[in-house]
Amino acid sequence: MKKLSPFMQHFDQLPETLPVFPLPNAVVLPGSNLPLNIFEPRYLNMLQDAMETHHLIGMVQPRDDNTKPELFQVGCAGRIAHYAETRDGRLEIALTGLCRFRVMEELSTTRGYRLIKPDWSTFAADYDEPVEPEAQDKSRFCC
Repeated sequence: MKKLSPFMQHFDQLPETLPVFPLPNAVVLPGSNLPLNIFEPRYLNMLQDAMETHHLIGMVQPRDDNTKPELFQVGCAGRIAHYAETRDGRLEIALTGLCRFRVMEELSTTRGYRLIKPDWSTFAADYDEPVEPEAQDKSRFCC
């Protein structure tokens, strides 16, 4: 089991619902960091709600450029590790990737952002320590 920051949720503490941010060309993976600049009212609502609960948002790629695009089925939850308010009403945040999820169902919300029911079960290995390849086994690279 990977040693987590004391602020990170353990696998059995991941939430049953997750707000998602469908942002083209932006990806967070377990253990990586992603800085974001948030200014749209619906996503400001999303961050305020996440900060009042589990501090997690899901990053997932949209399939198209529609107003409400279809989502790809797999995304990654990121914990809001840094949060700064700007004088012009934006939020500058940094997400730390925690665990991937599969989108099981999209739920309705009244705050403008998208909310899903995630399935975390197939990604428990995101909590495992990465395995380093053996340095002395070079036979696989020889002709």
